[in-house]
Amino acid sequence: MVYLITGKAGAGKTYYANALKKELIEGNKTVHLIDGDVFRKRNVNTDFTNNGRIKNLIQAAEEAQEHENLDEIVILSFIAPMKEWRLLMRSYWQESQLIYIPGGTLWENSIYQSPDKNEFEIFYKKKGN
Repeated sequence: MVYLITGKAGAGKTYYANALKKELIEGNKTVHLIDGDVFRKRNVNTDFTNNGRIKNLIQAAEEAQEHENLDEIVILSFIAPMKEWRLLMRSYWQESQLIYIPGGTLWENSIYQSPDKNEFEIFYKKKGN
């Protein structure tokens, strides 16, 4: 299972992700957390164009896929402002749940497409697809 926590900058995604991780670990689950800010720094990605953002999200989705394939629960905390980008990320995983944290701020000339009700459905992908 992959949890994709999304929202605007400063909304509390990292706080929520850490709280969820703690709760799951207390339930004896193996958890891998990928935080967007840490991920960008680790990969030295300073490209904030749309192409740079998509590349960053795909790289994170691929890392999450590797951990999901090891039967770990994965928590991602990323802005992922466009619905199309979130759906692209989720296409990498067998099972995922979107969690949206409202509030926060946007950079100038940025938009954030709030998730619609269909995005909150748990996404299942058949193995082998």
